[in-house]
Amino acid sequence: MSLTLVQAARWMGIAGLGVGYSALAYYSSATSAATTLPSLGVSVSLAPTLAILLWLTWRSPRRLAMLAVCAGVGALLWVFWGALERNFNWVYFLQHAGTNLMLAAVFGVTLTRDRQPLCSRFAEAVHGTLAPEVARYTRQITWAWMLFFLAISLVSSLLFLFVGIEAWSVFANFLSFPLVLLMFVVEYGVRLRRLPNLEKHSFMDGIRAWKNAASQPGASSASR
Repeated sequence: MSLTLVQAARWMGIAGLGVGYSALAYYSSATSAATTLPSLGVSVSLAPTLAILLWLTWRSPRRLAMLAVCAGVGALLWVFWGALERNFNWVYFLQHAGTNLMLAAVFGVTLTRDRQPLCSRFAEAVHGTLAPEVARYTRQITWAWMLFFLAISLVSSLLFLFVGIEAWSVFANFLSFPLVLLMFVVEYGVRLRRLPNLEKHSFMDGIRAWKNAASQPGASSASR
């Protein structure tokens, strides 16, 4: 029970950080703060990237080299801070559209002839060898996720370039993640209809099983 409570508290904390970041990103980009507090916009827009860099530095076995990279990044920020203050909305946009484009590529590259579709890997890690109808369905779902992330990136680009920062910020900060959750719900409903006899597992079960399978020797070759 205590472990469950700790996990729930952890996920609630992560969700709270996500909501807080989204609200701060909207405030710094789509309100008067964009002109009165440009340093806030730069700081918030760069926060995810810098957090990842610091995490990689902490986990890296070559920490001195990574610290040198961090120092170089810090020097670049100091030199170009003024330019970033004038253009930090582009940082927000490139992170949002670029992340979704990258996710589309992650799914799409597994749809080539010599690769196993990503959703098929998840399903195989949970259910074992897939029946033909399950393999066919998971390939279709991999296509669906690729197209979904491409659509998010396209809408993000159109809003940013042709509509305005206010509309773009609402979409990027408050609608994108709920759309991902809605995609999961829709996919689950379709799966129940298409594969009613498939054993039910949670999404996190799939993540854990896939990570365990990927960590086993020879896993990458077996998945092809």
